[in-house]
Amino acid sequence: MQKSIWIFGILAGLLCALLEFLFFRSIKSSAAAMYIGKIAVLVICVGAGLILSKKLLGGQISIARTLLSGVLISLIRAAIMIVVFLVLYAPNGAFYQAKVTESFEQASLKVQQDDNVKPADKPMELITVKEQIAAQYKPKGYIMICLGSSLVSGLIISILMAAFIGTNMMYKQ
Repeated sequence: MQKSIWIFGILAGLLCALLEFLFFRSIKSSAAAMYIGKIAVLVICVGAGLILSKKLLGGQISIARTLLSGVLISLIRAAIMIVVFLVLYAPNGAFYQAKVTESFEQASLKVQQDDNVKPADKPMELITVKEQIAAQYKPKGYIMICLGSSLVSGLIISILMAAFIGTNMMYKQ
């Protein structure tokens, strides 16, 4: 059973890292499509991993084991994505610089068009937004975002999968 967790975690990590790589290499790409694709890959890999685990355990898997296995697949996925990010980031983050610049331009337009921000506050708001964007493309920020999103999405997917394939072992004799 542990092999299936590793296999599907590594597969999810590699596919999600590939989606990110393609997003950062392409000129006209959609971040929304990348994020939806990454969630779809995670759902498929967690689902397949849990179904395989259930088969390997003789047709029954406890709710707790379902939750643990799903979260572990998500964490393995996050670890693979972080390693790929760090490899692509080395030595100075030049690989991500084109998207950072594009994000800065979009943020500038958004802040200029925002009617809720006073004209005098727009330069400070723009500086704050640019700092937040730049932090996402640095190793520390990426690691925090990747681990957090993987844990949350993995837990939600695991809860849904536990409702469908998990067995409450408390009432089994």
